[in-house]
Amino acid sequence: MRSRKNIPAGGLLGAAAAAVCGSAAVFVLILVFGFIMTRIDIGDGVLSVLTSAALCVGAYFGGYVAARKRRQSGLLMGTLSGLMMFGVIFAGSYFFAGTAGGFSGSAKLVMTLVCGAVGGIVGVNSKSNWFRIK
Repeated sequence: MRSRKNIPAGGLLGAAAAAVCGSAAVFVLILVFGFIMTRIDIGDGVLSVLTSAALCVGAYFGGYVAARKRRQSGLLMGTLSGLMMFGVIFAGSYFFAGTAGGFSGSAKLVMTLVCGAVGGIVGVNSKSNWFRIK
């Protein structure tokens, strides 16, 4: 019989670790997109789409990792991971760029929460063993 760990502490720690994994995925995607942009002339509109896509993929990956590790409460774990990722992005944009609020901030919040929640749902319901987290 499996022993149940402390749910609030384990959930926060797992979501924080998954948010770090999701942020690393965003960082790698931004590097790849940056490399592509140096080779191809891309306008400002495409830049916004690429960064939003990187954020969504990173939030999805973070939610997936959080829920896959926990194997329960996928929606909650994915949303919590997305919220933590948004907190890091919000703080970084406030301190480094000086712009954190407005429509862009609320749109990023919704994107990270929704993509993290979807990743959490998929992560908790996936049966494959190709990506096994212990």
